[in-house]
Amino acid sequence: MKYLLTLIQEGNYFLVSSQDIPELNSVGESVEDALKEALDGIESAFMIYMEDRIPIPLPSARPKEGEYFVTLPLLVAAKVYLYNEMLAQNVTKAELARRLDWQQKQADRLLSLKHATKIESIENAFHAMGRELDLQVA
Repeated sequence: MKYLLTLIQEGNYFLVSSQDIPELNSVGESVEDALKEALDGIESAFMIYMEDRIPIPLPSARPKEGEYFVTLPLLVAAKVYLYNEMLAQNVTKAELARRLDWQQKQADRLLSLKHATKIESIENAFHAMGRELDLQVA
């Protein structure tokens, strides 16, 4: 998952935005710093989407050479897909916990972007919803 970013230099700072994630608001003192901060900003925006129970937008365009983008860590991307699938199927965390025979806390941690969930747990959650997590090398 690669999100296209726009960087605008204002004085000594670079402001970061994304057409796919209007809530993204990041800044850095260099291009490299701005791109690093963008990942934190994206994850914060995703947490807002999750709190409001609205779908997380997927990247709408593939970055071209010379454009700026941030690649989500695999675990974060898997959680985004899982969260969106839960919304699409109208499956709550409580229902997912019931299907997996888990406690509610486990389901809460499963979707937490700050928790280092085992990928096997995410696979199990997809299976509990009749879906499969597929990994590809590009």
